[in-house]
Amino acid sequence: MYKDMKKYSLILAALAILGAASVSCDKVGGTKSISVSAVISEEGIAEELPRPDSYDVTFTNTTTMQSVTVKSENGIAVATGIIPGIYNISAAGSAVEGSYSYYYAGSAQGVSLLKDNDNATVTVVASKESALILKEIYYTGCKVTKEVDGETTENNYFRDQFYEIYNNSPETVYVDGLCFAIQLFASYDYSIVYDFDIENKDNYVFTQNVWQIPGDGTKYPLKPGESIVLAQWATDHKAADLTAGQSPVDLSGAEFEFFIKAGPVWGATLTDGDAVNLERVSNAMGYPGIQYLTSTSGCNYLIFKPSQPVRTSDYIVPTNDTPTVNNYAIEILRSDIIDAVQAISGEDAVQNIGMPSSLDAGYIWCSNDYSGESISRKVKETLADGRVVYQDTNNTSNDFVLNSTPEIRRGGAKVPSWNTWIK
Repeated sequence: MYKDMKKYSLILAALAILGAASVSCDKVGGTKSISVSAVISEEGIAEELPRPDSYDVTFTNTTTMQSVTVKSENGIAVATGIIPGIYNISAAGSAVEGSYSYYYAGSAQGVSLLKDNDNATVTVVASKESALILKEIYYTGCKVTKEVDGETTENNYFRDQFYEIYNNSPETVYVDGLCFAIQLFASYDYSIVYDFDIENKDNYVFTQNVWQIPGDGTKYPLKPGESIVLAQWATDHKAADLTAGQSPVDLSGAEFEFFIKAGPVWGATLTDGDAVNLERVSNAMGYPGIQYLTSTSGCNYLIFKPSQPVRTSDYIVPTNDTPTVNNYAIEILRSDIIDAVQAISGEDAVQNIGMPSSLDAGYIWCSNDYSGESISRKVKETLADGRVVYQDTNNTSNDFVLNSTPEIRRGGAKVPSWNTWIK
């Protein structure tokens, strides 16, 4: 009897040790880890399209910014060993049919995953590989140090912003009529998205300024591997009278510029460069201005070809704010959008991303305003003829990298033959 009791006690002790070890192994930093899942929904995707074999699903804790990526099996991705919290979940997959690639992307934001077996649904949408892509974006601006009357001054310089668009396809594409815009938000930190009382509002993204490349449809061909540069101001920003070489870019060879009018502005005199002037076809902001710039903290950038006339008057007004001229808006059909890139201000802005996941399921940020940094696409492959094909999965987190300095036509992108003014 005593031996049996002793044996029983030893068994209980062993079980207790194993239990303690199990609990310890289940803890991360003193917090019990959990196992959760994401269910991939392909609802709404046309039956005739190919389907990915699996999805890469990323769970990102919005507090710690720690991420884990797992592959789905039979439409379910299981993440183990994560700590309870609020998560952003993104899913990406691809499939090939014939000569075309299809990319599937979706996200779920601010999901509470607090206990074992919690789950979330991520609805993905399909997109055909875009011919035109935003290849590199330099929006941060730079710092410029000058000596004035024996004193050193440091100023912020932002007139050297540019947006490079690349033909990622094997066919010639005409950029005539292509439009550029940024998504409109109701607050500077992007935490509030305007609500508009219009029919089928979920079919649209909203903006204020729309800039369009002129042409009759056959004037500006872009061959495979060529790119165009849209410059805020198409001049040499390294010039002595501007930054004395402290700007990282010379934009005098840009194809297009956001020119409004010449004249003095904030310590410089804007001039009309050799680049073709973009047409500001819509200006819901109502501010005439002398120049156009986007936020040095990042924006949601859009390129599209409108299937319906761009609204140039009778602008729409949001329902959740006092109507003023700065809140008027223009709607863009999501189906018209060719490419979208979401650049946020930093880690703290992850919870405020507002781009529809069908357009961009991810995001990126630079280290700071006026850091002189840019973002550019990752190379997918280099073909035998030397043409570079860039990654385009409709997920900026996967597709883009941060650069310490911008580079015009990085990776050997070619200049279109009709640009006769580039040096």
